[in-house]
Amino acid sequence: MTVGVVIPVHNGLPYLPETLATILNQTRPPDEVVIVENGSTDGTAEWLATVDDPRVRVIVQSELVAPAANWTTAVNAATTDLVKLVCADDLLMPTALEVQAAALASDPELVMVASYRKVVGPDGKVLAEKRGLGDLRGKIPGSTAVKSCALRGVNAFGEAAAVMFRRAELQAAMPWDDSLPYVIDLDLYSRLTHDRQVLMLPEVVAAFRISAGAWTRNLSALQREHFNGWVERERSRGHLHLSRAELARARVMAAVQAS
Repeated sequence: MTVGVVIPVHNGLPYLPETLATILNQTRPPDEVVIVENGSTDGTAEWLATVDDPRVRVIVQSELVAPAANWTTAVNAATTDLVKLVCADDLLMPTALEVQAAALASDPELVMVASYRKVVGPDGKVLAEKRGLGDLRGKIPGSTAVKSCALRGVNAFGEAAAVMFRRAELQAAMPWDDSLPYVIDLDLYSRLTHDRQVLMLPEVVAAFRISAGAWTRNLSALQREHFNGWVERERSRGHLHLSRAELARARVMAAVQAS
């Protein structure tokens, strides 16, 4: 099966060169890398013009678009059987594509595989060696994973760099929706997986970079609001079934995780 990576980018310097290097130097090299340049003003477009690798295809947005629209453009441009979306400041571990592609190729019932990721600071210092998955392991119904996220108040799948998808199924579930920006990834994961099978693979495949600056009370409140909004949205879609007690627990855990 062919494997691709898409990178939606807006002002990707200084991290994008390192990000791209970790993708191109995989033990299972990507068949294509699609980078969608979205109105950068920091020299990203000029740097991309110097990239000389036949696997890399650069698309330039004609005008600045919202992040979700850029993510959607990037995935829609992919042509491989399997695809991973990596933000311009995140990193892949050397075997990421190999292990996740092998998992999806081995089981046609799987629509997505999620794995651990490291958390690093702006300077690349490791802040957490292993995050994600919670107590979820192995092949499970997507509905089980979605409910676990709700009850724990957290995205157990992880950020986009920690997961890999079957491209056609991901494209069918799109667009990415940033009406609740703090759960943009979880929102699409739940739409994609609620009636499918997923694999929770306990291996570190990526490093998620957190931005500089303190986490303020206002941002914490916004994160909680968006997570609760996602829970209500999934309940209304019929993707998430919670008892009254479970709903109360979900709200409490969203507050705990955002604090």
